[in-house]
Amino acid sequence: MILRLQSAISLFTCSCVISMASATSSNIGLVMSTGDVEVDGLRVPGTSAIFSGNLISSGDRSSSLQFSDGTSAIMKPGATVTVYRERSVLRQGVTVQRGVDKHAVLADGLRISGATANAAVLVGVRDLSHVEVAAQEGESDVWNSTGNLIARVEPGKTLSFGMNEAAGAPANGVEIFGILQPHYLLKDQITSVTYQLRGADLEPLVGTSVQVTGTVLGSNPSSSTPEVVAVSNIMPYAAMGGGGQAAPSTNGGGIKKGVIVLLIFVAFGATLIGLGASGSFGVSTPPVTPATP
Repeated sequence: MILRLQSAISLFTCSCVISMASATSSNIGLVMSTGDVEVDGLRVPGTSAIFSGNLISSGDRSSSLQFSDGTSAIMKPGATVTVYRERSVLRQGVTVQRGVDKHAVLADGLRISGATANAAVLVGVRDLSHVEVAAQEGESDVWNSTGNLIARVEPGKTLSFGMNEAAGAPANGVEIFGILQPHYLLKDQITSVTYQLRGADLEPLVGTSVQVTGTVLGSNPSSSTPEVVAVSNIMPYAAMGGGGQAAPSTNGGGIKKGVIVLLIFVAFGATLIGLGASGSFGVSTPPVTPATP
């Protein structure tokens, strides 16, 4: 009888140890704040462990996230983020993610990852159709939901992405401009993404500034290989009043998918990210229901 009782106790103890080990292994990091921060709607003062799928809302002060893979993030006041082991989903507000090459940020269907090691990026979500991305250190890539590289954000540059309805827009349509290089390579002046053009009568335009509309052929899983664009229309930029040299404008880049047009432009002035970085950004919206992307 005593032997059976000892065996049962041992079995129960082992079970508890296994459960505790399992809980510890699912811990993906820590959230830290000098004020209160909400985790899944519950107020948590100071420091707390975070787990995959937690919805974290920063209060009136910034909160810090430290992930087990060594990456970190700062949530600005009013930011809401759902955290996972290898990515975070920004629901609203502004966050600064360091190590985005290992821990990506998703926002409104866009995926922001690092093009260089230990890249740091600021990401801001104004609403369901406006996202801003600024590279703080290193370069960051922005991908759409179909796996197309749509922008490479260089340090000191802020890009704003606006999703608009556009009936009849061709799938994966793109509008780009820049100087056409040998092998028909073109680096878009707004997005800094390099494309390889495919079409007729391209050779005479090599070395000149051109504006191109076309279709991206398939998705490109690597940012090191240029995406191929089937050209539907190409013209010298000088013919549109550019004086022979393509200069960045505020609304030059664009890529389309179905009836959604993703407009990309250089952001100036009091941007969402600028307000968030200065600490003057704040939002008040209904609670967000967590959803695995």
